[in-house]
Amino acid sequence: MNRFNMPAGAEGRPLRSPAKLLRPTPAEIPSQAANQPGTYDFLPGLQRSVPDRNMLPNLKSRRISGLQLAGKHLGPVAKCPPRYSEEDWDYNNKIKFRITCDQEKLAERIVEESRRVVDETKDTTKNWQREVEHHMRERTSEIRFLVDELNRQKKTAALEDEALNTYRNRVLNCIEFLKDKSLAICKQCLILREGRIGVDLCDDEVDRSLRRELKVIKGCQGLADAALKEAEEQIRKLRAAIYLLDQDLAAKDKSLAIDEKNLKLKEFQHDLAKGQDLSKQHCQFSLTEWQAQTYENLEANAKALVSAGQLRAYIDLLLKQVCEDMQNQTDRTNEAFERRISETKHVKQCLENKHKDTMDHIHQVQRNMTELEKEMMDKQRAITLCQTRLSNRAHRPGLELTCDMVQDALYNELQALKASVCKLNQKLNENKASMRYLMHVQVMQEEEINIKANTCKIDEVDCMTLRQALKYQTF
Repeated sequence: MNRFNMPAGAEGRPLRSPAKLLRPTPAEIPSQAANQPGTYDFLPGLQRSVPDRNMLPNLKSRRISGLQLAGKHLGPVAKCPPRYSEEDWDYNNKIKFRITCDQEKLAERIVEESRRVVDETKDTTKNWQREVEHHMRERTSEIRFLVDELNRQKKTAALEDEALNTYRNRVLNCIEFLKDKSLAICKQCLILREGRIGVDLCDDEVDRSLRRELKVIKGCQGLADAALKEAEEQIRKLRAAIYLLDQDLAAKDKSLAIDEKNLKLKEFQHDLAKGQDLSKQHCQFSLTEWQAQTYENLEANAKALVSAGQLRAYIDLLLKQVCEDMQNQTDRTNEAFERRISETKHVKQCLENKHKDTMDHIHQVQRNMTELEKEMMDKQRAITLCQTRLSNRAHRPGLELTCDMVQDALYNELQALKASVCKLNQKLNENKASMRYLMHVQVMQEEEINIKANTCKIDEVDCMTLRQALKYQTF
């Protein structure tokens, strides 16, 4: 009988002595367990063994089958349960305790490693979160700076666009004034001066000044049209730059709102939505391209602003020069009109004075003709008297019909009277001819006076009244 009260040949075979049991040393257990299929590796480099059916090969070899066949054609016969030795029992307990201790130590190391890993992951997570939040704050600060710069540039561009529109309207007003006022009045003056009569329809200084003024007007119109096209093109470029700034501002406002929202998000919030894993998704643009695009928009807007400022200065100078040129030419034309009107009035006054003198001469000739006719009538009566006397003396009788001194005197008187009548008749004819010439001169003078009056009316009343509306000032 042994310690377990099991006889030495109970199973038909003698048990081995305890000294012959193969007891592995503690140092051999891990090496044996490393080759067993029940090995677990919880952490890299850490391997521990767990109990397995093949852990106790000696005990397994010492197990005794509980069933044996009694014969070839007989059924199985129940046998006694297997028995172990005390050394097996003691060894089994030590092994179990050893495995338990090893597993407890393994568990403790795993717990410590887990805590260390948890602390490391917490620190890593906090560090990454702090770094991400720091970068996000830098990013939001940079975006906010660019947004402020874009807003400032946009405001400046809007003010410049409004100012450029004002200058464009000034150019339009200049073109409209040149077309509706200056050009129309100049052409109307040329048409009105075509209504002059006779010799006054000449190419004088006024006509030449009007043609020069027409040429200056057309030149100013060409400059104003070119400035208008440049202003419209610059407005288009400026509005295109403003549109790009608006697009960039909208994108940056949205990006800024997203980053600010992300900064406010915390990991303990309950309303966090499950985001998609976009770690493998690559960004379409780099930071350099993003900055280059923004700076390109700002540079394009700055160039548009500089060009708009230069164009406004050019338009201001152009309008000032146009006003000066048109005013100078208008003044020169008005001076030519005034000189021509003064000359025409002077000639008209001289003609009127001559007409008055002519009328005086006509009246004088008429009086002279009246006196000559009266004198001729007197001479006719004297001739009649002389002839009557001669006729009466012709009735003298006999020798009394002599050619005495009285008869000679009557003959001489009659001849003298006839000569006087001839002279008076000649002078009367001369006075009549002079009267006809004076009447012709009178008609000619009246025609010239009418021509000069018509010219004065066209230049002074019609043209100068129209030209009073030509008041040039800075548009």
